[in-house]
Amino acid sequence: MTEFYNPVKAVFGPGSFDKLQQLIANRIYAIVTYDEAFSMQLVRRLEDAGRGAEIIINNVKANPDFPEVKAACEALKKLPKFPEVFVGLGGGSAIDTAKALAVSGGDWELLKEHLITGGGRADELKKPSIIAVPTNAGTGSEVSLGAVIWDRANGGKWGVRSNHGFPDYAVVDPELTLSLPRDQTISTGLDALSHALESIWQTKRNFITQPIAEQAARNVIRYLPLLVDDLTNLELRTTMSAAAMKAGIALSQTRTSIAHQLSYDLSLNYGVPHGIACGFSLPMVMSWSIGFDRNCDESLKTIFGDNLGSGVRDFEKFFDRLGVSRNPTTYGPSKNEWEKMVMDAASGTKGKNFLGKPKLS
Repeated sequence: MTEFYNPVKAVFGPGSFDKLQQLIANRIYAIVTYDEAFSMQLVRRLEDAGRGAEIIINNVKANPDFPEVKAACEALKKLPKFPEVFVGLGGGSAIDTAKALAVSGGDWELLKEHLITGGGRADELKKPSIIAVPTNAGTGSEVSLGAVIWDRANGGKWGVRSNHGFPDYAVVDPELTLSLPRDQTISTGLDALSHALESIWQTKRNFITQPIAEQAARNVIRYLPLLVDDLTNLELRTTMSAAAMKAGIALSQTRTSIAHQLSYDLSLNYGVPHGIACGFSLPMVMSWSIGFDRNCDESLKTIFGDNLGSGVRDFEKFFDRLGVSRNPTTYGPSKNEWEKMVMDAASGTKGKNFLGKPKLS
């Protein structure tokens, strides 16, 4: 049996940002974003177009952590009226934080318990309107329910597990990605690619998600190397924004797999940016996936050609062209530590959802 549910309404294309006030519709709203010049310029642009925000939460950092989310909940509790709309403006960290805050109702203890118990008290979560406005082409958080929050103090990482986490609207304006530097363009592009491929070699993939993921992966592989040499090309930025959104749609049904499981230690313990942490191992993981599932193999052939062995080698060249190392030890762990990480990842939930089998050298 195949099930597909994604309630997000997408507003896509250059100039889409200008529709944001119309979608807010004169309701009381909060903005969740970063304390950086570009983000605050967009905040001013939004407020100049209509009603101002009730609160601007701009303490978001990469990989949002418990202390920042707790502080934001406390700020929300002090408002005379809880916002009707939460606008997540930025990358996945900003959008994920907006989702978590929206469903919390400002109740940190409720949100914390929901996160650390893997979905407890979900029926108590709130459902205000969420509008996701990505400023990069990577996470796909604008079209998924996922909202990842870290607990670095205890070495944990948790996610919102409620359909309330789905945004009502995804406002995807590729013009907002034009200022992304080369390294962030690569990292976020690899994040999108990992979402597409992970949804293909995941046990929950189905006949709806597979073609969406295939198209997303093909476009990232074809156009990301062109974009990094032509960063202000709006057509290429638009293609990448579309690929990231499509990968997010596929991922919203299947969730991630072993490459993401491997990424968490690299980000938590070695500070590796998320897109690089989950992306650099993709050729390796692809080689592990071949020959175990006919539908998975057929999808990979659609992307890489009929000879999947040759396809792996071509995929490696893609990373070489981007200047992204495929050697795990480049990112911090020793060879033995990496092999232990692989075995631990394989035995975890995401690893068990992987259709292939890891192979150690």
